Amino acid sequence: MDYLDDQFFENLSKEEIEQINSELCDDLLPAADRVKYHIDKKGQKVIDKEALTKWMEEAAMASQIGNDYIPFNKESKGKKYVKPEEKKEKTIYDDEFDKLLAEAEGVGEITDGDIDVLADILGANSLLGSVDVSSCSRPGRETGLKSPIIDARATKVIEATDMDAVNEVDVDETIAKIKSNDSSLGTCNFNNVPLDVPTVETITSALCRNTSVKKLEMCNCAITDDCIEGFVNVLKTNQTLESISLETNKITGKYLKTLAQGLESNTTLKELRIANQYYTTGVGDEVSISKALEKNNSITKFSMNWKNTGARNTADRCIMRNNDIARKKRQGLL
Repeated sequence: MDYLDDQFFENLSKEEIEQINSELCDDLLPAADRVKYHIDKKGQKVIDKEALTKWMEEAAMASQIGNDYIPFNKESKGKKYVKPEEKKEKTIYDDEFDKLLAEAEGVGEITDGDIDVLADILGANSLLGSVDVSSCSRPGRETGLKSPIIDARATKVIEATDMDAVNEVDVDETIAKIKSNDSSLGTCNFNNVPLDVPTVETITSALCRNTSVKKLEMCNCAITDDCIEGFVNVLKTNQTLESISLETNKITGKYLKTLAQGLESNTTLKELRIANQYYTTGVGDEVSISKALEKNNSITKFSMNWKNTGARNTADRCIMRNNDIARKKRQGLL
């Protein structure tokens, strides 16, 4: 029904008109008129908020509810913690030490013998008398410990000049003995003697045919990469050498790797020391060195400044394996 005239609504009752209004919904009507349910209750008077608030406060003050509540007080159960005082132990010296101190007070100068006895009482021999890896220092740098105190492990007096002592070895004479295969020459010590490339090549060339030298020490000799090929030839041909020490030189990681790879065909060398080089070794070179050690069964002592933990662990396992093999050979199990 699109159109409704006024006559239609005049014939309707009030209830019917309200029913039609409730069923029809016009969006134009306000929200209050569109709601089906209406409240016919008349509005009441306005509430006085201030009066109501005042009444609630008076009622709360007059109320007896809550008078038996106990207020909260924070209390700690148990014993109170008291920080203990630090006890300082009094140093008690024995009679010998007291006697030495009494004598030192009356004497203007203490002798080296008195220092030795005091160090022995205090247990400082092992600390002051030990020599670290840096005993062969680089040119122009002073390292190592200097002390006149007797070393309990080395059983010798470590003089103050030992770390800087000049090696008085006659290089030409030693080379001549190597070439002649002198049986009295079991150890070649060139430590702290600067050697040029031709001299090192002469030494390595002579060692390739030598059958008497068992130990070669060339620490702090300014050896460079140009000399490594000769040492590799020594590892491949010499079947007598048991120890080679090339610490504190100027060999790069690339040629240290080449030197270690020469161990793959060597079955007699037991000790190789290449630590404390002037140049830093790369991770790739360290991994190659550790893999070369895996192919060698004779090296029982190996020193190197490792940076890579994985390569160092691999090398340690190889050294432990070789020491186990050497032990079984000594016991006749292999």
